[in-house]
Amino acid sequence: FNIPVDDDRTFALLSSGETTGVFQLEGAGMRRYIKELKPTTFSDIAAVVALYRPGPMEHIPTFIKAKHGLEPIRYPHPALANILEETYGVIVYQDQVLFIVQAFAGYSLGQADIFRKAMGKKIPEVMKKERRRFIDGAKKNEFSTEVATQVFDLIEPFAGYAFNKAHSVSYALIAYQTAYLKANYPAEYITAFLTIHAGQPEKAASAVAECRRLGITVLPPDINHSQVTFSIEKDGDAPAIRFGLAAIKNVGPGAVEPIVAERNKGG
Repeated sequence: FNIPVDDDRTFALLSSGETTGVFQLEGAGMRRYIKELKPTTFSDIAAVVALYRPGPMEHIPTFIKAKHGLEPIRYPHPALANILEETYGVIVYQDQVLFIVQAFAGYSLGQADIFRKAMGKKIPEVMKKERRRFIDGAKKNEFSTEVATQVFDLIEPFAGYAFNKAHSVSYALIAYQTAYLKANYPAEYITAFLTIHAGQPEKAASAVAECRRLGITVLPPDINHSQVTFSIEKDGDAPAIRFGLAAIKNVGPGAVEPIVAERNKGG
């Protein structure tokens, strides 16, 4: 099942912020940011997933404004434009930290990764040592001490906390796939969501509320019509979601599977 990565309905759903039930994007804070971002590419989704965590989160408003041309894209130095162009001048990924250290201070990528790990430990003596080493390397590449210090101060918070790009893209892919299914097959998607989260009342309640918002009827449990789990039925010409018998409190699948099996066999 190949899902197109440029589906208009999916990006419209994401831009609306109506991402209840969408992997990684359903929290209140993330919904606000995804609505402001109005992503138009898969890369936008990967970036906001990476930025939505302590530390990098403070740069989300800058990322959004730069994307929409509300403020100019600013690079710490023109030499870093190629590295930060994709993310509108904002450091988003661990990989970018490695490339900056390589380009600016002459580290190999192996040395840059050691630098990243050392910075992540937040040991003052180690950080001072790495600062000196970075500035010395930058000066050898004909950057001034002032510029080198500014760049170091910029990458320091990201070195220990940023996601690597592969991690972010993996999460973003699942987020996009779930958004695609919700945008294009809402009744089927929410039925599956309810089945998975049947034992979590808060999740189930939010999904039922989302059905009301979308105009999808949720039918009550019925001994003659319900399956073990949530299922799709017709409500006139529209699909409806039938409550599963196993989702009834204090019932569970063991009690209802024989009932449904006998009903299916004998009518």
